Amino acid sequence: MSSQNGNKPAPRPAGGAFTSRSQPTQFLPDLPVTSWRARFYAAERARVAGIAVLRWGYILAVGAAIVWLLGRLPGGWVVALLWLAGALALAVAARLARRGYHVTFTAKTAPLPPGELLPAAEKVPVYVTGNLGVEQKQRAFTMVPGFYRTFATREHALLCRVDERRLWGIASWPEEEIGLWYAFFTARQIVDIEAGSLVYGGQTLDTLAVTYRPTPRAGKRRREPEVTTLYLSFPDTTGHATVFADLAVEWSPAMQRTDTP
Repeated sequence: MSSQNGNKPAPRPAGGAFTSRSQPTQFLPDLPVTSWRARFYAAERARVAGIAVLRWGYILAVGAAIVWLLGRLPGGWVVALLWLAGALALAVAARLARRGYHVTFTAKTAPLPPGELLPAAEKVPVYVTGNLGVEQKQRAFTMVPGFYRTFATREHALLCRVDERRLWGIASWPEEEIGLWYAFFTARQIVDIEAGSLVYGGQTLDTLAVTYRPTPRAGKRRREPEVTTLYLSFPDTTGHATVFADLAVEWSPAMQRTDTP
């Protein structure tokens, strides 16, 4: 299957940020789907016959309720109501799982580390949760493998890749999401940085929650959020410390009170 997103290089930011020599890229593996929130996330994304698995659950539950009523099956309207109640419970559980991008983040009190520049040629492996974009498209993703890097211009970038995946042997990831997705921001756009831990799929990872003001997209048709949060989760403490120190080079909590132009 060919990717609609991964055949082109990352968008070229202003200022020649892509002048640094790139390294061979080895992305982290996708995390296993083992927790209830991870299963709901997968069921919302994976599709069968173009319809999300979760939506199939609603369709089957409502369809069963109708069949029970019209077919005068044993239990009649009582069983039909149980099917409808099941559909409602599924919707409520999905909504709860969707809060916070299907993850649980707990902030911890941590002082800002001394700033230390990350060389422009280096990339730190990371799992990214939050809104990513490519070619005027925006999607919310959960724990997608990627890399953090900082260009010579000191623009921070997240380069993430969504791979083709199968769910329970019958469903597949939507083709339009497969490929490369990105986020770019500078220190002046950052509103807050919180260190903490994130739980997903039965795993707990050291995480940085970076809240920033996105650059408005050209020709946007609907209102975009003033701020958005990206959760950067690391497979080891070294990556966490490296990125935190790089972000601390120009950013400080005092900048929260500074308006971003």
